[in-house]
This record gives sequence, structure tokens and C-alpha cells, in this order.
Amino acid sequence: MKHFRKVMLVITVMAMVLLGLNTPGFAAKVIKIGYTAPFTGSAAEFGVNGWRGIQLALEEINKKGVIVGGKKYTIEIKRYDSICTPTDGVANVRKLAMQDRVVAILGDHCSSVCVAIGPLCDQFKIPGITIECAADKVTKPGHEFYFRMRPSVGLMAPLITPTIVEKFKPKSAAFLVVNDDYGLGLASAIATELDKFGVKTVVDETFERGNTDFTVYLAKIKKAKADILFYIGVTPEGAMILKQAKEFGVTERTVLIGSEEMGEMELVSLAGPEAAEGTYAVSLWGAVPADFAERVEDRFDAPMHYAIIFGYDALHVVARAIESAQSLDPVKIKDAMKKIDYEALEGRIKFENFEGYRNQCRFVPSLIQWKDGERVPLK
Repeated sequence: MKHFRKVMLVITVMAMVLLGLNTPGFAAKVIKIGYTAPFTGSAAEFGVNGWRGIQLALEEINKKGVIVGGKKYTIEIKRYDSICTPTDGVANVRKLAMQDRVVAILGDHCSSVCVAIGPLCDQFKIPGITIECAADKVTKPGHEFYFRMRPSVGLMAPLITPTIVEKFKPKSAAFLVVNDDYGLGLASAIATELDKFGVKTVVDETFERGNTDFTVYLAKIKKAKADILFYIGVTPEGAMILKQAKEFGVTERTVLIGSEEMGEMELVSLAGPEAAEGTYAVSLWGAVPADFAERVEDRFDAPMHYAIIFGYDALHVVARAIESAQSLDPVKIKDAMKKIDYEALEGRIKFENFEGYRNQCRFVPSLIQWKDGERVPLK
């Protein structure tokens, strides 16, 4: 009889467990969030670093859990490689929306991809948040379901240009930029702002992603005797430009200023401290808490990168919005994202509609200089 009771007890417990798999309170509650990013190709540094930041945020969030309706959920990230191409980014978003049934989407990093997937977020009524896309048209006029934390090129240019003019007092400028929405947009915005200060653009050159030889462009810049050279593009190509510019003697006369990619420690490992020495870069972050920097170093054996910060903040924004909405309905999560207002690693996260922008945050970029292999923020 005792044996029979034990057997029945085991059967009952097993039945309850099996039944519980489909019963609220017993079920493994998972919230699926999508991530589209370039993990391969010339822009892979952004996806790789964005994913690092997302992983750190994921650990924190899942340790605590996301509480919705008194129930504890964990987050699962479904991620796909966009290779920094709009076609792949669009395919990723369609898969995330229709197959994975995510409640929100993180990404992309490349402006051309963000421009392509923004309308899809509206179509599928799923909130999306870019990690770092900078082209103006991502949020201007923007989309109801698409959000951006970082300033766009149109917002950055008038904020950073006065600092450049005050420090270097240039009369002429040259541009060497990647031929995409980000490169062309930021170059045009900065050139327009410089023109207001009487700074003439004497060279304006574009290159395709993956280019390795910049000598023809640098020769034109050296001949033009430009006071400043503004480079806009990814770090690997920027590192090659730095080395070739040093060899050509361009930087003996011309001050090289890079976009935010040139303000990351990866530049030193690719170009070397000698090539980077004395050059400048726009920066979207100054410093992070020491314990966060230690976590990055311990976990990934990698230097800090702004995409780590942005990826970390982006997932926390979505998690906060889910808890605030107390719903897994993407529309309600979108509505909650519009009310987000807090100090994150990168600065204040508050999505606003202003000056033709929609769901756009705003904070002021700064300028850093490379000295002895270290990034030194200028005051």
C-alpha cells in the first residue's frame, strides 16, 4: 500500500508539472526581443560591441526579472546579421515580426538599414530602437514606432562645430567620408555649419566601404593645404587613413578630426598609438562607471566602445517600458517608451518630438584627443 501511494504521488506530481507547463504561474515566461545588427562585414565592430552591451544588460535584467501583471519574466534575444545592408536588415525585421513574434526590436547600427526598417516597425506595430544610426531621416520626420537615443547628424553638427572653430580657427576644410547616408549626411551638416563661420570646403571626397587605399584622396587634401580634415566612417578604414596620412605627411599641416568611431580604443590597436597621436574625434561618451568598465574588460577582454554603452542602454529602455506598460502588447510598450525619462550611461534618455524630429533624444557630443594611446576629453 505504501509503495502504491508513493507511485501515485510521483504520478500526481509529474502530472502537475506537465500541466503546469501550460498553466500561468508554472510556465517558463519568456519575452522575445529582436536584434538586427552587422556581425560580419566592414561594420562588424558595431554589431559585435552592441551585442556585448546587450549581454551585460540582459544579465542584470534576467537576474531581477521583468515583472508584468505580478508575474516574473525573463528576456530572450533573437538576433540576426544585417551585414550593414538594407536588404538583409529588412529581411531580419520581417523574420523577427512574423516568425519570432518579438515584442520589440533593437537595431540597426547602420543608417541605411535604419532608414529601411523604420517603416516596417510602423507596419508591424512593433516598437524599434536604433542602437546608433545617425542619419537625420531616421527620426526626421520619423516613425510612430521607431526611436533613437543618440543625436542625429543634423543635431550633432551645430553642437560640435563651434567647438571645432574655436579650438582650431580653420579657414579651410577637407572631407573624406564613407559613401552612405551616415557619411554624406554628417559631412553635409558639418560643412554647412562651418560655412556659417566662413570656413571654406576645399576638398570633398567619398569612398566605398571596404576601401584600403586612400592615397589619391590624401594627395588632393595635402595639395589643397586644408586646415582641418574631417573623416567620417568606420574605425578599420579610419585607422588605414590615419597611417597613410602620417606617411604622406598630411597631418604635419592638417588637423585630422574623426567621427565618433575614431574616438574608440579599437583605433589604437588598429592604427597604433603613433598614428593616432595628436588627432581628434567627436565623442558621444566621456566616461563610464569604473565597475562597468571592469565588467566589460573581465567579460570580453575588450576595450570600451560606444556601441557597448548604446546596446546596454537600449535593452534597459525596452525592459523599463515593458514594466511600465505592464503589458506584452507591442503597442502599449511603444506608448510606454514615449514616457521614458531617466539618466542612462550615455546620458538622459527622453524621447521627444521637436524641430521636425520624432521619438528623438538629445544630448551634446564632445571632442576628444588621442595622447599617448589614451583618449583625453577636451574641456
